[in-house]
Amino acid sequence: MLMLIVCAVAAADTQASAAGTCEANFAKSGSAFSGTQYTSTITVDNLGTTDALNQLRGIMIAEKMDVITEDPEGGTLLVEQRATATTRAIPTLVSVTGKGTSTRIDMMIKIDKGVLAKQEDIKRYLCELLAKAQGGEAGRLAATQGSKAQNAEFSAQKDAFVFSMEIANEAKANAVALNARHKGRTYTLSGKIDYIQQDGDDYNVSFEIPEMRNRALSPLPGQANFRVGLACLFRPNQLATVLTLREKQRVTLTGTFYRYDDFKKVAWLENCKQVR
Repeated sequence: MLMLIVCAVAAADTQASAAGTCEANFAKSGSAFSGTQYTSTITVDNLGTTDALNQLRGIMIAEKMDVITEDPEGGTLLVEQRATATTRAIPTLVSVTGKGTSTRIDMMIKIDKGVLAKQEDIKRYLCELLAKAQGGEAGRLAATQGSKAQNAEFSAQKDAFVFSMEIANEAKANAVALNARHKGRTYTLSGKIDYIQQDGDDYNVSFEIPEMRNRALSPLPGQANFRVGLACLFRPNQLATVLTLREKQRVTLTGTFYRYDDFKKVAWLENCKQVR
């Protein structure tokens, strides 16, 4: 029992030390007009870089963040807090560097221009995340669990036209990040069918999305000035469902995000089903 108490106290002391170091190393750069970056760093003893990165992966996923990309060899991890109807996606970059038997962990949170955030809130949140990193056997165990963690299932129900505009605005900002962000997410979209056609072995049911010249409102400054088409791919065994669909029919379809083609300006969902 005494050993367990000592271990618990030691762990608490380590976390308190990490939090204090994080707060001391915390820095802010940029402004609300150009975008703001918040950074800090800690060093964790008895921890390898791979275990550190896997630990942070698990920590971020537990915080409901999506892994956008990870590079174990380069020691970097990019995660993102999901956008909501009222907030933009917030990326967080983690990098790890070996220092003997220790690992330095750097974290940077990026806030887009025009978005206001309280510095003390960001500092508290960032340091709470870094304080969860552990060394020793506990760190190795957490790393094993983190390497197996998967992004929580994501689903959303949206109007097809609204979703098309959201994808267009994201593509304008960064089309590569768009695919990484949405791949595998489930969406339920409602709208009118534009056309139905065979696409290889699948069947392509495309939503009716107005051309830019036919829209009542022009895009606001900063918004995309191009149209993004939306298509739902049905598998061959869904032919019976596809044959019941008609152009101009209003439908609700569910599928998982497959990919966005920035050249064709089209986003595809796959394994689609009709919601009745």
